[in-house]
This record gives sequence, structure tokens and C-alpha cells, in this order.
Amino acid sequence: MLINANFTSPNFTDRKKPIEYIIVHYTEMPFNLALNRLIDKEAEVSSHYLIKEDGEIFQLVADDKIAWHAGKSFWKGQSALNQNSIGIELDNLGNNKFSREQINSCLTLSKVLVQKYSVPSINFIGHSDVAPDRKIDPGIFFDWQFFANNDLGIWHDVSRLEYKELYYFGDKGDMIRKLQHNLAQLGYKIEESSEFDMQTNYVIRAFQSKFYPSLLLKRGVNFFNDFESIYSWDSVSEEMLAKLLIKY
Repeated sequence: MLINANFTSPNFTDRKKPIEYIIVHYTEMPFNLALNRLIDKEAEVSSHYLIKEDGEIFQLVADDKIAWHAGKSFWKGQSALNQNSIGIELDNLGNNKFSREQINSCLTLSKVLVQKYSVPSINFIGHSDVAPDRKIDPGIFFDWQFFANNDLGIWHDVSRLEYKELYYFGDKGDMIRKLQHNLAQLGYKIEESSEFDMQTNYVIRAFQSKFYPSLLLKRGVNFFNDFESIYSWDSVSEEMLAKLLIKY
């Protein structure tokens, strides 16, 4: 695996915690702009790796340093995940599929990192997992099932079920509280308010973009990219969540 080390970012601090997570992002801007931003001291952002559309891997921050990629974040009871994660940025605008070369490089790199730092394979996660109220990357075009089939991340094995809307924004009650509890059990930061509120809306967006992207693709990229979009909870998502909680 060849890694381009010709560019380095000044945006890092010393790492004091072991590496426990790999967090995947997309750049949401053309490659050259993204590279310049990630190595710009004034931007105050960075990632450990940046993978170009053609599959070329750039290392911008050493693994033993903290890169500034996740920001305010939370997963499975832990916060400030920059401290114990490696960030991988993928060269993608967020509105189109990732190239096969890029996905293969991401898989190869992540496999090496998981083995090198003894990272649990289920801790291969996305930016939207750890910051659902702020971020939607790596988005609905990232193939989480492919990575899970290659022992990175998780998947649910749900294929065809009858689709039925269950809950809508503004709904209240014990079933909403149970849904919030189950989403928190999976890892998301969500309070049990017993109301389908905005925090619930954001977490459902993150869940469905990862585990049920075909649903959101039907609604369109513009719908998904709009932070004001309102989501719903359905029988297929419910079954997916139940399967994931049993498996993981």
C-alpha cells in the first residue's frame, strides 16, 4: 500500500489515549480545495488520511497525533472522539457514488489500521454517527454493507419487508421513548424525551442514511442534503434496528 506523505497538516495535538475508532468522512469540496484546507493552519481542521477519487492515499497527520476531524462528537458513552480515533477523508462532493478505486483504498487502509492498533471492527463508523445533529457524511452513497461484508463496521441482514410508516415528527409517547432508548443502545447520543423531536429527527437521518440508504435515495439527494428535512420512522427501519441490537 503506497501512501503519499508529501503534504502534512499543522493541525494536530499529542495523543494520550489509545486508538479505538476509525471515522469516515467526505470532503464536500473538490480535492485541491480539500487538501489545501486540511493543511491550512488557519482552517483549524485536519484528518489523518485523505483518499483521492483515483484511490491515492495521502497521510496528513501521523497516527500517533490527534487530528481535528470529528469535532464535538459522541458514540457509545464516549465524547470528544478526536482523542481516540483516526479520521479518513474521502474525496467526494456528497452527491455521487464513490469510485471503486477509492473504496478499495479505504478498505485496505482501514484493514491495516484495525490490525495495527487492535481497533474492534465494529468501531469503523461515520461522521454522521458521532455528530448526527451537525454532519451527514459519508452519506447515502457510502456502501456500509460492502465494508461490513469485509469485516469493517456492522450490518443488519434485513432484505425485503413490508414498508409501513410508524412514527412521525411531533409524535409523543412510550413507543417514541423506546425508540430513543434503542437508538442510544446502538451508540447514538439521544435523550429519552418521549417526543419525536429534532434530536430524534437527526439521529433517524443518520441511521437511515447508513442502514437504509435506498429509502433516502428515493426521496432524493436534495432532501437528504437539506438539514431542514423532516424524517419518519417505519417498519423496515424498526426491523433493521432490532437485528442490529441482537447482533451487536
